[in-house]
Amino acid sequence: MTNAAGLRLLAVHAHPDDETITMGGLLAQCADRGIATAVICCTDGKLATIFDPEYAANEAEVRPRLKEIREAELRQAGAILGVSELHFLEYGDSGMSGTESNHAPGAFWQADMDEAVRRVVAHIRRFRPHVVVTYDGNGGYGHPDHIQAHRVTLLAVEAAYHALYPELGPSWRVSKLYYTAFPRSEARRVAEMARSAGMNAPFGDADPDSLEFITPDEWVTTVVDCGAQLGRKREALRAHRSQLTEDFALLSVPEELLREHFPNEYYQLVVSRVPTALPEADVFAGLPDGGSPVAGPNAVATAGSVPKTSP
Repeated sequence: MTNAAGLRLLAVHAHPDDETITMGGLLAQCADRGIATAVICCTDGKLATIFDPEYAANEAEVRPRLKEIREAELRQAGAILGVSELHFLEYGDSGMSGTESNHAPGAFWQADMDEAVRRVVAHIRRFRPHVVVTYDGNGGYGHPDHIQAHRVTLLAVEAAYHALYPELGPSWRVSKLYYTAFPRSEARRVAEMARSAGMNAPFGDADPDSLEFITPDEWVTTVVDCGAQLGRKREALRAHRSQLTEDFALLSVPEELLREHFPNEYYQLVVSRVPTALPEADVFAGLPDGGSPVAGPNAVATAGSVPKTSP
């Protein structure tokens, strides 16, 4: 995989920690390759469950400061992963689907769409990313803030290129748009290995096929080997202390085991304005100085997976 200085990647996420859980390895790999990265965090994350035992024992004191705590955690994680820029839109956390907080004034779920899109367009036109990454239409697992991040990102990617919001500067055409993904086959493999080792599966007794955050294998186009970045990803996960404890799946398993069996991150290419062959091993495949367009033997995607393309 080549050094690709001059390329840029923008990730749009809902809450602090989403960036590390879904794509911390890719962000660290970009830093290793000299690729500039920017992360937009849409909400303040203040309604999240507090998992850290010390914080949880003092929730009455911690809860009013959770916004600031989580922002600091993201800054620390970003530094570990080598993220070039962090931006906080500071919409209110909408809470889980179906809760009263979904309707609270200031919640991201209630955000004025035009204004939210405008804010992301401003970042796209300034940062000029070649690749943008966000969630699928279900936000990965149905969280309102994740779904809203998906909506805003897709509209902003298109608006940044067209004649909308001319006051925000020259248009910029994003070359490739991806969704984060977790393949069905990978979930099955995780569950089976946990059972074989006498451990609890990270998603409990649920059938992997029933999990809401699963991506059909045939939709996965891009498999990125992040084994070399796994240590930094785990360190960045630990930076999100309020949310992730040592019981979290990527922290409870020995790093050597993860590097041997689970080094990959997965993505779904949904828009490409450059030619690329599928499956890919690099989200920059097809771009000048990008990597090889063909994934290795462990790729989940099939050559028949065809993303939406635009001339």
